[in-house]
Amino acid sequence: MASVGPIVWYCDSAQWTAVTAWPSNTAKAAGALVRQNAAPTVGNERVFVCIVAGTTTNGTEPTWVVTKGAKTTDNTVTWQECTGQPGVNGDTTNSPTWLQNKNTAVTLGLIIYDSVSGALQIVSTAGTTGNGSAPSFSGTAGTTTADNAVTWTSLGAASNFAKWAAPFDRLQSAVATNWMAAGNTLFVGDDHAETQSSAMTIAFPGVLNNPNNVYCVDHTVAVPPGSTNLATTATITTTGNSAMTLSGSFALNGIILSYGSGAVSATLSFGSFGGHLVRADNCSFKKGGTSANTTPILGTSNTRVQLFNTTIQQGATGDLIGVNGADLYWANTPSAIAGATLPTTLLNAGFTNITCVLDGVDLSALGSGKTIVGAGSSGGHYSLQNCKLGSSVTIAGTPTGVNTTDVVNSDSSGTDYQFQRYWYQGTEVPETTIVRTGGASNGTTALSAKITTTANSLWVSPFEAQPMGIWNPTTGANVTVTLRGIWNAASLPNNDQVWFDCEYMGSSGSPIASFATCTKANNLAAGTALTADTSSAWDSLVAARQNTHVYTTGNTIKVASNPGRVFFCTSGGTSAGSEPGGYASAVDGGSVTDSGATFRAGFRFLMAVTLSAPQPQLVGDLYCIVKAALPSSTFWIDPLPVLS
Repeated sequence: MASVGPIVWYCDSAQWTAVTAWPSNTAKAAGALVRQNAAPTVGNERVFVCIVAGTTTNGTEPTWVVTKGAKTTDNTVTWQECTGQPGVNGDTTNSPTWLQNKNTAVTLGLIIYDSVSGALQIVSTAGTTGNGSAPSFSGTAGTTTADNAVTWTSLGAASNFAKWAAPFDRLQSAVATNWMAAGNTLFVGDDHAETQSSAMTIAFPGVLNNPNNVYCVDHTVAVPPGSTNLATTATITTTGNSAMTLSGSFALNGIILSYGSGAVSATLSFGSFGGHLVRADNCSFKKGGTSANTTPILGTSNTRVQLFNTTIQQGATGDLIGVNGADLYWANTPSAIAGATLPTTLLNAGFTNITCVLDGVDLSALGSGKTIVGAGSSGGHYSLQNCKLGSSVTIAGTPTGVNTTDVVNSDSSGTDYQFQRYWYQGTEVPETTIVRTGGASNGTTALSAKITTTANSLWVSPFEAQPMGIWNPTTGANVTVTLRGIWNAASLPNNDQVWFDCEYMGSSGSPIASFATCTKANNLAAGTALTADTSSAWDSLVAARQNTHVYTTGNTIKVASNPGRVFFCTSGGTSAGSEPGGYASAVDGGSVTDSGATFRAGFRFLMAVTLSAPQPQLVGDLYCIVKAALPSSTFWIDPLPVLS
């Protein structure tokens, strides 16, 4: 059996510094603690406990053996490495026991707590422990106890060791090989400030189903700290052009990661290949370098990065957040973009096969001139849901490939109806002016879906709107599903220019989807005109025509003489001093000359499909996915399906 070592460790640079530095020519009793006097190399900072009393060397500090549990001879004193273990940091609750290590091969330096003697015992000779009753341990520091092949040395009463008496100086040292194990917890003092001027790698031993946990805690409270003692001020910093890498599976709480300083482009990267979980709660990531970097924060392939109430601060306007082959879930973060330097583009969409979800994140610091999702081409999917946005921010750059961005209920004002989609083939945004009377509404605001295609849309690769759902209560009978729309054109659109697919439950034995469509049969077939809709009114919220008014192309008006229709300005100019008679007689698609301006009545249409082969067999939601393939065109669709 492997030894049962500590499951909790302690790290605090300020408290490590407070440990008594090694003194020359000084008597030391067993159980005394010291740290190196001369500054050790980065990562080799340790605390040592005296196991053989005596007098230290007169003059030169010993050459410390800094491997785990190693002994160092210092004149007549023997020291043993003990850094970070709970017992010597005042925490007997989390100290291993002999019973846990019964009949076990224990390693040099393991410290246990013996409740009978009330003392800490350290393995001073490694081996396999006994298989009978526990040894009679001594409470007197320096006394040894034989245990089968093992020798234990008493460190004296556990109460002699104050809280944070022997912590690690650096988090990266605590996670080094042979110290922390997968699943272990590390308490980091709130006054911890770890820094180095070279690249930093913190290699957590945690794995996907057994990550390490790191908590910033109030170092002044009793140990072990609890859930009410969490803090947010521990810092880990690199300076200069020094990258920071945190690998393995781990969860951070209350840690500030600062990387780089000066005119450099240092990066912060998470995870590693092989599938890992990275989580940060109440943390802050700060890029100190002022040179732009398109990947200053990077998630590695096969890693799930989760950020909760965790802010990000960039050092240059050209900095982005990059997620390469990983998943990012960022949630519940007020004032998420910290600092005065605001990135021009927040998310780098140039990486492959990623899913990035921002949920309840306050991005309001990014306003006009800023973009949330860059114009990438690599197949990533980005989603903003229930987020606060800056006024006039650009949601997404036009994708140059198969990247997609969806927006659900995210805005800069007090709206709750936003639905947006940005694809290579087109965009979808909510419309609150050109809306169908009696159509879709969020309860207070009438809505339509404004779909605008790019030059890249094709029948085989159309723009696909977000699903439009409705509850279907009918089974065992034909159901006709109808959607209505309008566009600014002289004729009806064809069913290969805009259409919808309907997904419903056509099997009684399972919820497997059945599909029906109102488009043409295949790409070799010719499209046919959709059906005209002569009854729907789309003008209730459109501005009324004004006399002698300057209109520009794209403006919309309504006239009382021809209700229900929306007139689109197709040629800008100043309208006549009175309403021309052509408005009253205009039909869908017809143009009206209005002095210096020209208007066209929008063409209203409907799309319908009958669910008959098979008929619906289970009640439940059915979904309509509107698809648009005519390049560089705009359609307004009422997203409320009608069933008959």
